[in-house]
Amino acid sequence: MTVAEAIFTAIKIRKIDYVFCVPGESFLATMDSFYGSLKPLLVSARHEEGAGIMAEAYAKASAKTGVCMVTRGPGLTHLSIALHTAKQDSTPLVVFVGQVPTHVRHREAFQELDVVELTRSITKWAVELSRADRVAEIVDKAFHIANSGRPGPVVISLPEDIDRSSGAEHSVWRGATVGAPSASTKGVEKAVSIIEEAERPCIVAGEGVLRANATDKLVHFAECLEAPVFTAWRRFDAFPNKHPLYMGGLHLSSISNDLSEPLKKADLIIALGTRLDEFSTLSYSSPSMDQKLIHIDQSPEDTGGSWIGADLALIADAGEAMVKIEEALKHSKRPKPSKTRQTEIVDWREHFTRRTTPRTDRIGLKDGTIDLEGVYHDIVNILDDEASTTCDAGDFGGWLIRYYKWNKPRTFFGPTTGAMGYALPAAIAAKLARPQAPAIAFAGDGGFAMTMSELETAVRLKLDGLVVLVFNNNNFGTIRRHQNREFPGRPVGTSLGTIDFAAIAKAMGAEGFKVSRNVEFAKAFKAALNAGCPAVIDITVGGNSLDPWADKN
Repeated sequence: MTVAEAIFTAIKIRKIDYVFCVPGESFLATMDSFYGSLKPLLVSARHEEGAGIMAEAYAKASAKTGVCMVTRGPGLTHLSIALHTAKQDSTPLVVFVGQVPTHVRHREAFQELDVVELTRSITKWAVELSRADRVAEIVDKAFHIANSGRPGPVVISLPEDIDRSSGAEHSVWRGATVGAPSASTKGVEKAVSIIEEAERPCIVAGEGVLRANATDKLVHFAECLEAPVFTAWRRFDAFPNKHPLYMGGLHLSSISNDLSEPLKKADLIIALGTRLDEFSTLSYSSPSMDQKLIHIDQSPEDTGGSWIGADLALIADAGEAMVKIEEALKHSKRPKPSKTRQTEIVDWREHFTRRTTPRTDRIGLKDGTIDLEGVYHDIVNILDDEASTTCDAGDFGGWLIRYYKWNKPRTFFGPTTGAMGYALPAAIAAKLARPQAPAIAFAGDGGFAMTMSELETAVRLKLDGLVVLVFNNNNFGTIRRHQNREFPGRPVGTSLGTIDFAAIAKAMGAEGFKVSRNVEFAKAFKAALNAGCPAVIDITVGGNSLDPWADKN
């Protein structure tokens, strides 16, 4: 068996349908192994960042491992954004990086770069293949590491001569299943003891719930505790937003937002399958020293060793742990929440609903520009729960977070890193993984321009039902807002020129629409969804639309 055939077989036996790449001369044999294959299909992107994001989002949408192939030097450095995203988002990713031949290594040959050293800090494991007879072993280990513990990216450096060689050996293709850790009896008993003492428990749910396909179990668990639920930063689809115990997703504005009151007033926080990042902890203020913490996740590095520590760190699959704790609580003497507590939860939910339901009368701002609340009223009334939504970085995303409701798991794809350029490549991957559902990419003009070349990739793949909403204000809006706060009246470096994104879409073979008034949006959005090809809606946004939480209603 050749090295290339061994790599292809390792991918195929894992039923990974799509592998994303930007072609390079250093891994031509591995590319050739995909010749004539529809599953897995080798998808060429326009840029390595786009290819990496597609692989990362495909992993999230399909519950499989993302696979990406790029070349050395500039190919790898372009890919680094996707590696960083996969690391912080706990996304299983295996990346093959073409390398110069072994006989010229360490001579600064053409595009040579130390792949292992460069990627060490943004991967779980990085390794260089140096022998053909060990390729199957190394590739199997790469997939195992990418999926075990806290999932993440693994990089394999593939020298050109190894790529072209034969002699790969493997007696048995195992395709091993990664087992999840189980909650101990002692740990469950401790969790029940802490919960019994709590009067105001609150749940924060993250990626581990999605990874374990445990949303239904989380619903039962929350109902058993009668505890309000928040979803962690950019994990808004981990719990059905329509549920009466849902109090919202945690994000930058949550730090000062009144919707976070149930979390601030809790005496016990149960963190399920989430690392305690900056936004999910209200800028590291929650849990406070007065709040107890039960932290449940399958990786020991993310439980108990956080910035505040935990009263109980339970190393376990989130779904399995919830089932065990709930079963034990059935035999507990824990009293039901008081009438006051029940009324408090109802009041919080009613307040959340008021604050996050877009009004019907928003037909434009006083300066004549679009009112984004009205745009989101149209969006939430046109799309159903199955739609895939992807989100770039930028202030426009705050409107999505405030008004959109996710009621099905694996329908939201956004990087916790806040990387720009994510939405379009992620929408392509989401559409490939979930072809029955429309894929809607939310992007600003700054972020969309960074990866808009991937629109041609979407056209080439004939992805109908893929729509990009570009909120276009001709500047880097988030940075402009920070600038206005820190250095009022001194804007510099944040203005952008005008781009006709609708015209660019048409030039690439997609459909393009321009919208500058609220009355135009719903018609354009429906037409884009039914265009029979990818579509872009260029939405002209005024300068007064930056902060979705500016009103106090």
